[in-house]
Amino acid sequence: MSVDESKIMAARLTIFEAVQDMLAGRLSYIEGARKICPVRFSWGLDEWDADLRCFIGIDSETDALPFGEMRAQWQAAALEALQPEIDKKEGLGSSICRASLPQPGRALFERPN
Repeated sequence: MSVDESKIMAARLTIFEAVQDMLAGRLSYIEGARKICPVRFSWGLDEWDADLRCFIGIDSETDALPFGEMRAQWQAAALEALQPEIDKKEGLGSSICRASLPQPGRALFERPN
């Protein structure tokens, strides 16, 4: 397997696992979008790939919201104040992805490399 092929396979795996975890409720749609968006280029996908558009939108609309390790750098009061917005964006992200992709990400995995 060449270096490029290994990067493509790693990107596909990251996207596949993120989609599966979102659908199973183990990963928020915001966190999933943040995992998916950076690796799409390693796969060689277009910046506005139709199958990833909902995740690109979520990432863009929530880039100022603290998630993951970033939350440790925020004050508890600030996190508490942002929680309603985070919940709203998470619900919207879930709705958009489920509506635009009846089986989110499925078409991606049916593509050839």
